[in-house]
Amino acid sequence: MRFYVRIILFLMLFFISCKTDTNENIDLPDTTTPGISLTDLGNEQWRMGNYQEALKYFTEAYKQVKQNGDEEQMATLLNNLGLVHWRLEDNDAAMECYNEAAQLAEKLKLPRLLGLTYTNRALILKEKRKFDQAFEFNNKAIAISIELKEPRDLAIAYNNQGQIYRYNDQLDPALKYYKLSLDECLQNEYREGMATAYQNLSTVYALKGDKEQAFYNARKGLAISLKLNSKVRTSEAYYELSRNHERFNRPDSALYYLKKHYEWESEILESNQKEILSRYQAGMGVKVKNLRIENLQHERAIAANRLWFIGIGIFIVLLFVAFFIYRYLYKLKFKRQQLEKDLYNTQKIIEVKEVELKTYILDLSKKNSIINRLQDENSKEVIREEATEEEVARLLEQKILTDEDWEKFKVRFNSIYPDFFSRIKDSKINLTEAEIRIMVLMRLELNGKDMANILGISPQSVRVCKMRLKKKLPKECYESVEEFLQYLIN
Repeated sequence: MRFYVRIILFLMLFFISCKTDTNENIDLPDTTTPGISLTDLGNEQWRMGNYQEALKYFTEAYKQVKQNGDEEQMATLLNNLGLVHWRLEDNDAAMECYNEAAQLAEKLKLPRLLGLTYTNRALILKEKRKFDQAFEFNNKAIAISIELKEPRDLAIAYNNQGQIYRYNDQLDPALKYYKLSLDECLQNEYREGMATAYQNLSTVYALKGDKEQAFYNARKGLAISLKLNSKVRTSEAYYELSRNHERFNRPDSALYYLKKHYEWESEILESNQKEILSRYQAGMGVKVKNLRIENLQHERAIAANRLWFIGIGIFIVLLFVAFFIYRYLYKLKFKRQQLEKDLYNTQKIIEVKEVELKTYILDLSKKNSIINRLQDENSKEVIREEATEEEVARLLEQKILTDEDWEKFKVRFNSIYPDFFSRIKDSKINLTEAEIRIMVLMRLELNGKDMANILGISPQSVRVCKMRLKKKLPKECYESVEEFLQYLIN
């Protein structure tokens, strides 16, 4: 028995472990250790050129700070996410991140971060060949960097200004801003910026055909990259030298430096793979140890609580039995309620039929009475008047809220007073539909409040309509609306 329990427990733990591993491509390390954070890990992967890994760390960090409501950290991480998306050539996602970061920076009054978002958005606009907007954003970044006296940010902004000019095939202004960027880097010993500036200067000089300056700046960029021990910068510097030799028809040298470039690229790839592999191995080692500990703990728990498992099993069986009994009793109760409901409905139907029968008998007796009275010539006129009064009463029970209601009302009214509408037409006074409705209700001797109730309007609206109607009447013929109504009746 104990052996089978162990097997089942091991399979459950293995399933949980496999399910956890498939949720993410990497396991994020424990960031509770002092000095370690997801942002730091993302920055480390960024410097190594491992942008997919950096994206995962930054994304997880952003979720945490967003949950905590730290808007300043959210703005910084959004800018970092934009840089990663830009490196992964997803410019739309990058621009979205930069825009959100800029909004938060403006809200929280973080001018330096705002300047960086202007610079980064300018780079994307440059790649989309929207040069006017790119210059507008980058000029704002330059102005903010000068105001804040941030030499490194200013060097980056100058360099980006040169990039925009270069992509726009304006080499002279591009050269000017690359030199400005280099001057800022030299003054503040910003070596990574120097390597970038020398490399860009080399590119521009090569495009202008200045071989001496092109090779001089390319070699300067390579020397600084080697001192920085930056694999990414060194690889780019070798690639720049290879391109320069190719431009100036030195195929052997171009091939030599291209091989150097690929060697450094391979080294970058290999180091990234080693680091990822070591991280996975360390994580797997910890998991194996934890799994062994959990297995021992579960074995002890199972041995100590075997009776609990038996009791739980019996309880589950009793629960199933109780469920089926409850279900059976519920069905019986439901059938009884259904029968009671059918009986109740049948009684109601019988009551309705009885009422209909009584009503039919009363109507029949009433009709017989009317037939008998019609046989009496002296009572014919009285019955007609009573019938008319009854029809008018029914008519007044109607509401005139829609055009369809009005049409039905007109038909019934015309059957009682057949000449009324023709007299209005013969009067040759141009009345609106609303004014005709007022005249009809006045003929039925209703006051203003009753008219408003039938028409679904306010008493004030009824008075206004009467005033408009009075203005339409010829003064020499009718002094009031009531006089005009008498004309229609008589």
